[in-house]
Amino acid sequence: MTHALLRSSGRPVFLRQAGLSLVEIAVVLVVAGLLSWAAFSGYETVASQQEIERGRAEAKQLQSLVRAFALRHGRLPCPDTSAAATGYEGLTAPGSGVCTAGVQVGWFPYVSLGLVVPEMALRARYAVFRSGSATAADDADLAVALERTGDSAGEANFSDVSDLIVGLNNAAGLAALAVATNRPYLTGDAGAAGAINCAGNAVMSVAYWVVVPLKDADNDGNRLDPPHTSAGLCAASPAAPLRFGSDDVVVAESPTQLAGWLRQSLP
Repeated sequence: MTHALLRSSGRPVFLRQAGLSLVEIAVVLVVAGLLSWAAFSGYETVASQQEIERGRAEAKQLQSLVRAFALRHGRLPCPDTSAAATGYEGLTAPGSGVCTAGVQVGWFPYVSLGLVVPEMALRARYAVFRSGSATAADDADLAVALERTGDSAGEANFSDVSDLIVGLNNAAGLAALAVATNRPYLTGDAGAAGAINCAGNAVMSVAYWVVVPLKDADNDGNRLDPPHTSAGLCAASPAAPLRFGSDDVVVAESPTQLAGWLRQSLP
């Protein structure tokens, strides 16, 4: 009966073959590819943002530890200068509390500040302002606990945080004269503070800085990204945006900023 109906129309009838044409298959593949790319890109964006937030949280934690150490010991921590980054301050002798002369930059001293040392790729760099003087009242070696206010041994305020504040004020006075590139300093932020250029744009001396590396963004085999180097005293401004080729997170305080925080924190 079906054949009779088909013939009765007097016109040929073409039955469409089931399935998709090559063009339709190609369209489906393109759409699927775009969806996969979008999903992967979204995953990468979320993962990168999570890594950045982790770095910022760690940097803030390390800053808090530096401040707490300063309040308790009347000095800033000495950098860890060991090749293996063991996490201990570079002191003249274990437990001496005396920072080795000339040491300004190294690894963050995790163990000395009560933390477990992270894996090597994630270890932060740390630098501290040091400018000693034969006259204690003029001294600005911030890694040394020194009596700068004339108190005698045994007195309540002998060689405490008040003496560190004097040292910070001395450092601020030196910084006001000129930014010394032979001590820890910041370069610009690629914005109002100018170019991120350690050699050509030294912006501000700092009491300390901490650089937390995230990943090798510039693919040079070094976890630290420009402008940071393992021996350099220069760090990008904390206000500098994370950018292509450099994703290190920086925290720092000028001598004046840290002295103000310490004053507010005194009992």
